[in-house]
Amino acid sequence: MPKSLRLGTELEKALDRYCAETGETTSTVIRQSVADYIVRRQRKRDAPSAWELGKDLFGADRSPAGKGNVSGRVKTLIRGKLRAKHHR
Repeated sequence: MPKSLRLGTELEKALDRYCAETGETTSTVIRQSVADYIVRRQRKRDAPSAWELGKDLFGADRSPAGKGNVSGRVKTLIRGKLRAKHHR
């Protein structure tokens, strides 16, 4: 099915130079470029997000005491560490 697109002057010149150097047709280069673009976008969309990769680690207390979520107790934990280090 025929499609029409506007490349802009610089991109069109670059495409023409590339095709002249490689001997490939403009249609072949554009067709392969679009196919590669779609594959890359599909992989990116299907890839897990940073959150999905680390969700089991976020906010988890990995200390030997294992007292659960650290985020709500940060000040208390820091105060305890400082007092233990600099007790009077």
